[in-house]
Amino acid sequence: MEKLRHRIGWLPLFVGLGSMPLIAGCNSSKTFALDDGVPNTPPPAVITQSKTAPPPGPLVKRDTGTYPVFDYTLKAAAEQIEDADYQKTEPRMAALARQRKTGAISEAEYQRRVAEYRKLAADHGTTALSDISKQ
Repeated sequence: MEKLRHRIGWLPLFVGLGSMPLIAGCNSSKTFALDDGVPNTPPPAVITQSKTAPPPGPLVKRDTGTYPVFDYTLKAAAEQIEDADYQKTEPRMAALARQRKTGAISEAEYQRRVAEYRKLAADHGTTALSDISKQ
């Protein structure tokens, strides 16, 4: 009985080996080709780093004397003006636009006034800040 059990243990191996020619014969009518025409080579490397990047190296601690800041200071989209400034400036700007539309002033005079108002807008922030700091 021991011999029979020992021989039955080899049975799956023999069945597997015996079926190999049958499995291989299933594909005999067709030729099995590994080359499907698509190259298996990797695409060429593309370098995306600029030439001005510093060479890689060890990180060095820099002692600047201040704590690191990782956020940025938010700035207003436009400088805010007070109501009194708006009430004073808006009629002048509307009058200037009307004069240009009707042709009452020349283009050179219009551009001079626009440059004057832009200079005022650029300097207004620093002037207001100095006024606030004096208080």
